[in-house]
Amino acid sequence: MSSDANKRSRQRRRIDTDGDPEFQVAPMVDVLLVLMLFFMAITSTEVLKKEKNLHLPEAEHAKPDDAKHKNKNQVIINVAWNAQKLPVFTIDGVVYPGTDAIQDYLAGKAHQIPPPTVLIRADQSVEYSSISDIMTACASAGIGTVSFAALLNPGHTPAAQAQ
Repeated sequence: MSSDANKRSRQRRRIDTDGDPEFQVAPMVDVLLVLMLFFMAITSTEVLKKEKNLHLPEAEHAKPDDAKHKNKNQVIINVAWNAQKLPVFTIDGVVYPGTDAIQDYLAGKAHQIPPPTVLIRADQSVEYSSISDIMTACASAGIGTVSFAALLNPGHTPAAQAQ
């Protein structure tokens, strides 16, 4: 009886040196799924900041967007022209009734670190007075870095920032 117990304990102690170590697939799949979810979440937030119906003006001498200096606290203000020929201001999909509401929003963000920057994406048919009102709201809120989105050339290439 003790010999059977000894055999079993020896078999348990025996190490298989002939086989290669097994590759664990389940942890690798878990890591890949987490990475996929992470990139999907980031991509969807970046897409929400763009407005498809906006026709940006063309600028021959615009400087391309420099990704190294891109601010994480960038506020993108989309300015469109509605049917009543009035400007429509949107930030992150939220429509603001006027520049006073935008100024209040920007004043709440002005004390963040790093300081926020503003990118104005205005339709080419929007009057300059609306853009001037936004720049005044930025200055009143204490934000001094304002950029404008424009197309690099008439061939409708990707957007660039002209400063």
